[in-house]
Amino acid sequence: MQHHLIAGEEAGRPVESLSVHDPATGEVVEEAVSGDAEDVEAAVAAASRAASDRRWAEDGRLRSRVLYRWAERIEAESEALALLLTRENGKLLSESKVELAAAVDTVRFAAGQSRMLEGRSLTLGPGVYGQVIFEPVGVVAVIVPWNWPVLLALRELAPVLAAGNAAVVKPALEAPLTLMRVLGLALEDPDLPAGVINGVVGSGSVVGEGLVSHPDVPVISFTGSVESGKKILRSSAEHVKKVVLELGGKSPSLVFEDADLDRALPVLSKFTYGTAGQNCMAATRILVQDGIFEEVRERLAGIAQGLKVGPGTDPDSEMGPVISQRQLDSIHAAVEEGVASGGELTVGGERLEGGSLEAGCFYAPTILSDLPRQSPAVQKEIFGPVLSLERFHDEDEACESANGTPYGLVASLWTENHNRAERVARRIEAGTVWINTYLRMFPEAESGGMKESGLGRSRGRAGIEEYMEIKHILSEVGEG
Repeated sequence: MQHHLIAGEEAGRPVESLSVHDPATGEVVEEAVSGDAEDVEAAVAAASRAASDRRWAEDGRLRSRVLYRWAERIEAESEALALLLTRENGKLLSESKVELAAAVDTVRFAAGQSRMLEGRSLTLGPGVYGQVIFEPVGVVAVIVPWNWPVLLALRELAPVLAAGNAAVVKPALEAPLTLMRVLGLALEDPDLPAGVINGVVGSGSVVGEGLVSHPDVPVISFTGSVESGKKILRSSAEHVKKVVLELGGKSPSLVFEDADLDRALPVLSKFTYGTAGQNCMAATRILVQDGIFEEVRERLAGIAQGLKVGPGTDPDSEMGPVISQRQLDSIHAAVEEGVASGGELTVGGERLEGGSLEAGCFYAPTILSDLPRQSPAVQKEIFGPVLSLERFHDEDEACESANGTPYGLVASLWTENHNRAERVARRIEAGTVWINTYLRMFPEAESGGMKESGLGRSRGRAGIEEYMEIKHILSEVGEG
């Protein structure tokens, strides 16, 4: 049974447990202890004690060593961790391996940054000197989703630690196991003070809200849905907490008539149906210039129909299951709503059953074409293997359509015209824009959302500074 990790040890009373299921087979992967308010209190208390340890907060070399060694242990265990992740999450084993490798890279980048947190000095007038310094905020709650649980947790947790803070991590109920194993690897380090990293598994209504409302947790980092993010914002107002949010996306990809379709379409299909579309950065909207629309629709339909859907552990599978029956029902309802709004069901739109798929939550790769811009299937995040294929006439219409949703997380554009690419990239309202590529993320470069896709930034130097306070110290030097 998976227990909590509090003050450097396994903890949690087995009063209530939850079963983590394999979405490909329905089988129970493992049981986990489900946390309550007492567990939250214990974890926050442990983190608060650790945050007050000036040795951790002030010694960047110590933090760097601990983070580098943690990355090495994750890398050494990555094969076993990837298999566990696929079993609890359903994604392809190849995707799980990519996630673990990216997580290792993220921790290593943060390890280097631990020693580079310099401030600056100012001469403000005759005999007046200022220092601008960065200090840890203290305790950070890191609340993460189930789709890419390890990477999305460490993307925030690694900079939290690099900045000298302590943390309480709340994994998602659907897939907590791999992340808790990864956190446990960090606790093996003899130089990590007890309580710097804590993990509590439990529901959002108990553990999540307990962390958000706790007066001793000044910063909340949340990755998840827009609705949950708004709720966290409202709850955090009581104590004027800082909130870092990466929320949903309805990411547009603009394909112009001069685009290299042989390059663009396989890439876009991969990131439409990767993780069965359960990715806030998935290529969920493809906007195509009208002169090539029919060709693109035909070719994308062929790719979607040719995908082999199956368990993530099957090396021949090209798309795995969705996380649960509840999610499958939600996806199908969104597809039906899209068709009812005036869209055309080009391919898919059904649950896949029979053979190795019978016991799992498998949904067909789906394309909806020519949806009205105000269709719910265009305006809302579906979080499944569903593509909205839309058309535009010129550059102005492309930008208007791309920006015509409440989201602004990521986007891509495909054209051989460099001038157009630069113009359009600046007009698109998204935190990240890729030109002739997709989902290329690096720890060095900041990412995050505009509009309802979030607040603050992850990765890069700004991703660390989100978890630091800026202090100005002024000295006025007299003659005596």
